[in-house]
Amino acid sequence: LVAFLVYMAVHRRRWWQRAVHRFLGYGASRRHRIENPSKHLISPDKRYLWCLHPHGVLADGWHSIIARNVESFEDDSSGPPEIGRKVALCFAPIVQHIPVHQEMYRDKCGSASKKSVVRWWETPDVDPALIPGGFAESVFGSAYDDSLEYAYIKDRKGFMRLCLEEGKDIVPCYTFGVSRMYRNPRVLRGWRARFSQNYYVGLVAPIGWMGTSMPLTDKTTTVIFPPFEASRYAPSQLDEAHSAYLDHLRFHFDAHKGRCGMEGVELVFVGKDFQDVDPVAKSLRRLGVLSKHASQGASVQRKAANGKRSAL
Repeated sequence: LVAFLVYMAVHRRRWWQRAVHRFLGYGASRRHRIENPSKHLISPDKRYLWCLHPHGVLADGWHSIIARNVESFEDDSSGPPEIGRKVALCFAPIVQHIPVHQEMYRDKCGSASKKSVVRWWETPDVDPALIPGGFAESVFGSAYDDSLEYAYIKDRKGFMRLCLEEGKDIVPCYTFGVSRMYRNPRVLRGWRARFSQNYYVGLVAPIGWMGTSMPLTDKTTTVIFPPFEASRYAPSQLDEAHSAYLDHLRFHFDAHKGRCGMEGVELVFVGKDFQDVDPVAKSLRRLGVLSKHASQGASVQRKAANGKRSAL
């Protein structure tokens, strides 16, 4: 209790936040890289929504880069490396109160609600950043998948709707290799993803090196993709804009995956209609515990695994 009260008294102090951030930096791997080949396409006079893909089990690639750069979220800094501007992390509401996160992100960490995101656009120089796949996507990050990369944004359109309403473009940031950092059980993925999104907690069981919490690999590369011009679409064109964004994301994923250690991996978009086909799910379905309805998600999964889906 005493330790908790002491922490509550100091956790918002700048000297404490910087000290903890610097300490975390000593333990962060130097093998996580970030590069921005699209820097010349990002206008300094425009405001953007920065979308981080994929979530992975812990979004470790992004966090490790931030941990190594103490100045990333200072008021007088120019933001994280290679970003070139200040950004604020818009995650689940609880994240801003979690130790370590709030020390690294300072005051630039909040919820992903419309009000919170728009508030950052109203500031002079801070852009919002979020992970569209959310906690649901963390369930699909696993080193067990060596030929498929999952993005849980097939029916996640809130981020796009917001950009269409506010007339903002999107800068996708893709971290190659983050989904391979841990083994994550593939049992009841669809059910766990839906639960995770509804209750703001990732139902994951990350298994690292020799069964520990140490990652299997720390070789990740975060690549800043060219901006997606969401501002070209009217709010009534939500479905069209969302579909075009998925194409944009897949195209640039394919363009960079070879040199980022993911040659031959296919990006598959899944959503809440994903149906589990693992033995546990089949058993529960026979017992009537899980629904037996057919799922387009299962069809997409099988087609991707069999190599029947056409390339972009």
